[in-house]
Amino acid sequence: MTHDLTTLDGFIESETPITYLQTYPFPACIVQSHLDASAAGPSRQQVAWKNERWVNWMGKHSLDGLIEGEALLDFERWISTGEADSVFPMETDIDTLFLMKTIIPRKGSYSLHVITSLPSKAKRAPTLFFGDTPSGRTPSAVPSTERPANLIPSHLDLSAENVNDAVSSSLMASSVLASRTLDCKSLLDRTDWTKTSLGPRVNWSPVIETMIEVILRSPTQDALWLGEDFLMLYNDNYAQIVDHPLMWARSARAKEAWGPVWEGVTELIERCLSLGEPCYRENDLLLYRRGLKGHWVEKYHTWSFIPLFDAEGKPLGLFNPTRDTTEAVVARRRQETMRDLSEQLLTARTSKEYYNGIIEVLEQNPKDVPFLMCYSVQEVAQSNTVKLTLESSLGVPPDHPAAPRHIDIALSNEQPTRSSFSTKTGPFSSPTLSAISTLSSGGGRVRYSFDQQSWPIAKSISSRQAVVVDDCTRLIKGFPLRQWEALPESAIVIPISSEASADTPQAVFILGLNIASPLDTVYEDWIHVLRAHLISSLGSVRAAEAAHERQMERDRMETAKTAWFQGAAHDLRSPLTLVAGPLDDVLRTQLRPDQRSMLSLAQRNLARVQRLVNSLLDFSRIEAGKMSGRFVPLDLGRFVGDLAALFQPAVNRKRIAYRIEIEPHEGLVFVDPTLLETVVTNLISNALKYTERGAISVALSYYETFADIAITDSGIGIPTAELSAVTDRFHRATTALSRGTEGTGIGLALAKEIVRLHGGDLLIISQTAEESGGPHGSTFTARIPLVERDVSTDQLTRNDFGLYGKAVVDEAMHWFQPSDYESESVGSELNGSTSSRSEGFLFERSDVLLLVDDNNDMRNYVKSIFKPYCQVIEAVNGQQALELARKTPPDLILSDLMMPKMNGQELLAAIRQDPITRFVPMVLLSAATDDELRLAAFVEGVEDFMLKPFKPKELLARVHLHMQIGKKRAHLEMLYAQRQQELAVILDYSPSGLMRADNTGKIIYGNDTYRSYSGMARDADLNDWPGYVDPETLNRLDTAWHEIVHGDQRESTLTWKFTNGTSVSGTFVRLDLIDPTMSGVLGCLSDISYQEEKLHEAERRRVEAEEAKQQQELLVDLTSHEIRTPVSAILQCSSLAKENLLELQQQLLHVGSQGFRPTPQQLAELDEDIQALDTIEDTGPGLAPNEQAALFKRFSQGNKMVHTKYGGSGLGLFICKRISELLGGRIEMESELGVGSGAYQSAERALDSSLATLAITTPTPTLSPSGPTPISFDGLHLLIVEDNIINQTVLKRQIIKAGFTCDVANNGQEALDYIHAKQSQLQDDSTKDNRRYDVILMDLEMPVMDGLTAVKHIRQDEASGDLDRQLVIALTGNARQGQIEQAMAAGMDDVIIKPYKLPDLISKLKNKIDASNKYVVKAHRL
Repeated sequence: MTHDLTTLDGFIESETPITYLQTYPFPACIVQSHLDASAAGPSRQQVAWKNERWVNWMGKHSLDGLIEGEALLDFERWISTGEADSVFPMETDIDTLFLMKTIIPRKGSYSLHVITSLPSKAKRAPTLFFGDTPSGRTPSAVPSTERPANLIPSHLDLSAENVNDAVSSSLMASSVLASRTLDCKSLLDRTDWTKTSLGPRVNWSPVIETMIEVILRSPTQDALWLGEDFLMLYNDNYAQIVDHPLMWARSARAKEAWGPVWEGVTELIERCLSLGEPCYRENDLLLYRRGLKGHWVEKYHTWSFIPLFDAEGKPLGLFNPTRDTTEAVVARRRQETMRDLSEQLLTARTSKEYYNGIIEVLEQNPKDVPFLMCYSVQEVAQSNTVKLTLESSLGVPPDHPAAPRHIDIALSNEQPTRSSFSTKTGPFSSPTLSAISTLSSGGGRVRYSFDQQSWPIAKSISSRQAVVVDDCTRLIKGFPLRQWEALPESAIVIPISSEASADTPQAVFILGLNIASPLDTVYEDWIHVLRAHLISSLGSVRAAEAAHERQMERDRMETAKTAWFQGAAHDLRSPLTLVAGPLDDVLRTQLRPDQRSMLSLAQRNLARVQRLVNSLLDFSRIEAGKMSGRFVPLDLGRFVGDLAALFQPAVNRKRIAYRIEIEPHEGLVFVDPTLLETVVTNLISNALKYTERGAISVALSYYETFADIAITDSGIGIPTAELSAVTDRFHRATTALSRGTEGTGIGLALAKEIVRLHGGDLLIISQTAEESGGPHGSTFTARIPLVERDVSTDQLTRNDFGLYGKAVVDEAMHWFQPSDYESESVGSELNGSTSSRSEGFLFERSDVLLLVDDNNDMRNYVKSIFKPYCQVIEAVNGQQALELARKTPPDLILSDLMMPKMNGQELLAAIRQDPITRFVPMVLLSAATDDELRLAAFVEGVEDFMLKPFKPKELLARVHLHMQIGKKRAHLEMLYAQRQQELAVILDYSPSGLMRADNTGKIIYGNDTYRSYSGMARDADLNDWPGYVDPETLNRLDTAWHEIVHGDQRESTLTWKFTNGTSVSGTFVRLDLIDPTMSGVLGCLSDISYQEEKLHEAERRRVEAEEAKQQQELLVDLTSHEIRTPVSAILQCSSLAKENLLELQQQLLHVGSQGFRPTPQQLAELDEDIQALDTIEDTGPGLAPNEQAALFKRFSQGNKMVHTKYGGSGLGLFICKRISELLGGRIEMESELGVGSGAYQSAERALDSSLATLAITTPTPTLSPSGPTPISFDGLHLLIVEDNIINQTVLKRQIIKAGFTCDVANNGQEALDYIHAKQSQLQDDSTKDNRRYDVILMDLEMPVMDGLTAVKHIRQDEASGDLDRQLVIALTGNARQGQIEQAMAAGMDDVIIKPYKLPDLISKLKNKIDASNKYVVKAHRL
């Protein structure tokens, strides 16, 4: 990449190795940095040059655009610092680069920084260090050859090193190598360059100095080859691939360095220096290092040569960056081998293809597979030996002693176990151990053998592990050389089986190991992966071979079966003919009806056997190719229509729809009429046989080149999985077998072969109800080609049309139930012929035999045997028989085994599962001779199993025996069931709970009463009883139950309670202690809940009485409070008014000539009195009109919210109104919702009368004629807590008239606020009003906070020190003693009952105050 560098005075071109940076594999650049600190900001650093990879990495972004903010400032500080060994991570959205810098000092105002980078995803060299080497890590390298100590170069000055004198000179090189101070940077300073061709370092070109700084910080393996001798200067990473430090500052031509490959690179070096062009090689194989035994080690490098020139253009040497790619190259080669092997073995189906495929693939990788021998393993029966056969080989001469064709190996008797797999032998277990063993991973998955005379095959097979042969040079002597300069020294024996398998390996492979690559972890892992793939592939091949063998065996069996049937059919024709002829002759004579019926039955079944024999012969001739069609032209539509019409009567008898659809066609079709009749007849009869309901259609359709004869039915269908096999010979669909439908499996196979003789095909479409979820049925289509054929003249005139079809139709007519006439005639005529069989039989005419068989002829014949002795009920399949048996259980069931819908075995299972029919004896008839089938029937519970053909008398005897036994058993079972039912009724209706447990304590029975006591449902598990027992008695009951079951008490009695509230008393008896032949526990429970109910009832009545008493007291308290409060207000107001009137009277009596002039104080007091007596107003929430109407009614309040907040009983206003009315007055009320209310009282009677009344009813006035006299003690300050405004106002007036001062509060909360405020004033010296409350008069019933709660708070605050001692006296209308005691217990000092007399009230206050003061003084003294 070219840039204009004139601004840098040509320095970069002359002194900076631009060529090196251009070929650098990662982004690199040169940054120009100003030394002037005043030039702050990004302008101090400028990218003066960048290579192509830097440009591609940055794209269109600038440096400022990629990093910004704090990251940009960190980058600037990193550039400006003088530390050259640091690394800067540049994190961007693109990638993270680790930047390294080399500082090139300059004279002037700027300096240059060569920036190289390493991406975060790049793999660093294992010995890459920046700064000091980390503790515990030292650069290392495997020495190429053993060398004497005197090879340490003379130009290396090691005198300054503190080398241990005790170390021998032969170990000097390794000691120096292990020292962390002998890294390449240290050697650069310690080398005596005057002894080299480069001369003193001060004379070196600046280009060399710059390049040295660059390579020492490079993350890759870089070196400089300087001077004419190409002396090597390199970094620590490069030191891993050369013999460091012996190669430091030595010529690259040295044999210890690149001497082995020098001839190959000489031309490249000369071209590079002469033309100034760099050269590049990728993944180049370089054999420059030898192993411990002197063999070349396989090494691959990607490297390049870049020429270096000074300012005058004089060559200085070469820059040699390189990267070891051995690991990647070897891994890719082995991966390609595995891929090719997988593709090759994927198609292998035989062992030969398997073994040859392995050789074909591995032949392409001679480096890793120098030779290979593949042995198959076969176990020898009844011996502990195996036989090995060489299947294929690679790199092995024919008939070599190391690869015999056959090997017999005796194995040890030890069975391999996982614990027997030992770890690998230690690296120094043998003096002849090679480098391969030394460098092995030691993973424990391989073993070692040091036998040089034979392969350790027995050891590998016995242990199921791979075995490495450490030295196989003698064994493989004479093998051809496929790669490298020598044959391999080691090999590995691989058993083709899993290490954990107990089976003998199926094969053993002997694989030569790569002599140029150590058996390290990677190599060993590849071998194990190869082994696993070979195991899997061999298993697939063996499975394919086994499947192929099974198919061949099936084909051989089918061929043998066909040959046998062909011979049997041929041999049967003669005897069948001899039977058919005489039978036909007899039927032509005069016979009785019963004789004719029996002989007709024999003739029909004889014809059926003849058709089967003919079909077998036809099929064998077709298979042998001996049958050819005799084609004639005919009207195919008429032929098919006439043939289909033959089946109309049979279809009608079965009551299913039948459609014949023939498409018109003018031309004739060439067919073989006889063969085609067989095809169409077989297809229609097949549809009729398997169709129970629905429809059958026969359709003929013509197309351009063929005609289709399609027979469609709505039968049971054929499973999709069996469609391909349904036309195979002797195959029958599972749906047909499950239904028990008769057949041979030859009809469809014969039809298919006949259609193929016509050049057509038989097409089948079918579905079952299970597969479709609804419709079911099949369509068989015989496709006949419309082609002209050679006409057979002897077939032009046929007179035998329909013979085969009529015979099949005649047989089909007997598939179904015979007519009543036929049944009756058969039964009536057989009565006399069977009389000889009745001797000794105990049949009764009421005995019922259920006969089940789908074959009408067989059913009629068996019926004829039993008709004279008992009633015979017939069923055509198992389903019908089951329904009849459930409706009317017979005395015995005689059933065929193979039947449609439900076969005999399924019927047997259903009969035994139904409680109605489970004891009905059953006898099965079958032509099957399968012992397993018979055994399964006896396991299911069949009484007898008879094979066809049977002897009538034997059948009659066996049925008679089982019927008599069955009737006896049924009678006994009935009696047993009655007794069981009686016992169950007794237990279920017993008034006591009964239970039964076994000897382990598991409850096995509990009657309904027991469940009722415990609360268990009928379906609940009886052994869950702990969950139904009351928790308070569960532990006691559990312990007692364990003692009952496992103890030695014969009888125990317990009482407990269930969670449903039922209390029971249980008596338990140990049955085994009464009779040793019995076991378990029998328990009887009695309900004793009524006793506890009496106790509970008494307790309930006591509680109710107590509650009634409390309610009465509450009513008394409520009534007392509601009555005393207004009465007290009235009396106190009257007293106050009287005092004022008396005072006024005295003043009027002493009025002089001036007249009476009231003082303002008197007028104010009169206004207050009038207002208190006449009008009461408030600013409360007010009342609505409907609330006002009910306000003065008994137990009525304004609204629920008022009651919730302020309480009350609704009696106060009612009482006030009644008193006012008794005094001849009235109370009126005005209220506005949201504003407030007012009450007005007026008196109708005269004042004198009122006063007279008052004089009579009120106590003697305590006021003197001159006015009220205050009590003798002065200065009392009281707090009145009263929610009733009238009582509050009157009491306040009385207290003030008495000469005291007071504050008022409307509820307990306000009182607490007053008290705490007063306490704060007392503690504040600046407050003028420092008077405390001498006494607190507190009502008990108040809203917000009642008096009891308030006094409790006061006493708590006193206890905590927040308040001084307060004298609190309750003033209440509740006069009940219990209420007084409650108030005193809450903290009241005394209780005064309303209405009160003021003198008494003041006197009591004085006494309480004096007592309280004495108490306080005493407390202070204490």
